Amino acid sequence: MASFRLWYKSLLVAGMFVYGMIAVGAIMPLLGFLAGRRAAAIHDRIRLNWNRTICRILNVHLEIHGEPNEDAQLLIANHISWLDIIAIGSQQPVTFVAKQEVAAWPVMGYLARRTGTLFVRRGDADQTAAIAEQMTWLLRQGKRIMLFPEGTTTTGERVLRFHSRLFQPAQLAQVRVQAVALAYRGEVREIAPFIGEDEFLPHLLRLLRRQRIDIHLHYCPPLPASLHRDVLAQTTRKQIVSAIVPETAEGRRTVGL
Repeated sequence: MASFRLWYKSLLVAGMFVYGMIAVGAIMPLLGFLAGRRAAAIHDRIRLNWNRTICRILNVHLEIHGEPNEDAQLLIANHISWLDIIAIGSQQPVTFVAKQEVAAWPVMGYLARRTGTLFVRRGDADQTAAIAEQMTWLLRQGKRIMLFPEGTTTTGERVLRFHSRLFQPAQLAQVRVQAVALAYRGEVREIAPFIGEDEFLPHLLRLLRRQRIDIHLHYCPPLPASLHRDVLAQTTRKQIVSAIVPETAEGRRTVGL
């Protein structure tokens, strides 16, 4: 039975990835041509539903504290796994900022490139400055951006220092900043991290073997854009560190997607 369940879930995920590649490579560009200004909202709905379907197949249960703030356009989160992107993306449409290596990942890299992900080369100041300009322009257009300011994934046991340079666009565009703390709970906590020499497909199979994946998302109070970028980086990190420590059940809600 366990073997059948694994194959069934694997086929469903494979089908969704194929659909995703067709959607971003053909359907969404066609809609952009036919639907005009309405295309952006349709694209957001396609991406939202795709993320939610992947979560359902993997049996992801999100325990959510707080709410996404409507006025917060720059979202900040700690980073543990590629699944973070899908879990957060299942809650609201966002444009992600990711490390350059993600662009080369099989399937996920293609989907990221075609959905407008901004890729940052670590250690390349000029390229980072160019990405900051793109972020500022997108924020001024009313887009929401998701940033992982640690610059890499971790085991989730600690939160690395936040690099502050990409907080600057929030000041320039005068938009609020909201931290999102993410933690994996239960038995999946040991296998969820995507770090070091991990490869995407073997890691996906390990997750598919789990009967259930519990993820905790904590939306912290938003911060004003008037704060200096270094203060924004330090404050959002403190918010996330405090939020990932287990707290009482008050204010939480569990979402099975």
